[in-house]
Amino acid sequence: MTMKHVFFGLVMILIVQACAPKMQSANVANTKWVLSEWPGKTLPAKAKATLSFDGNNRVSGKSFCNGFGGSAIIKGDSVKFDQLIGTMMYCEEVGQAENNFLNNLKSANTLKASANKLQLLKDGTVLLVFTPAK
Repeated sequence: MTMKHVFFGLVMILIVQACAPKMQSANVANTKWVLSEWPGKTLPAKAKATLSFDGNNRVSGKSFCNGFGGSAIIKGDSVKFDQLIGTMMYCEEVGQAENNFLNNLKSANTLKASANKLQLLKDGTVLLVFTPAK
């Protein structure tokens, strides 16, 4: 096998990998997401949870009823949501869902993203799945 064939083979592998859709740690700065799947839990029918990342390690969103904000430290595919604070309106229909959602955010330690999906995981278990906000 010649060096030309080896080089061509390596180039082809790189092209295929670059074109393949995949979940990876991606730059999520200045993106907005809507919770679309909640493994093991039921999404409230009348309210949405959202998550927005700015370009300065800050996050904000809606936890079905209340707004929240805080920080997100992302290094590679690891993530740590910290200092999450929110409004405290009483929301009878979605109160438990709000608590569970915020607890899932706080416990997430891995972030995987593609153009059309964002997953937050804890130790390999998917906690929350988001799609881009429209």
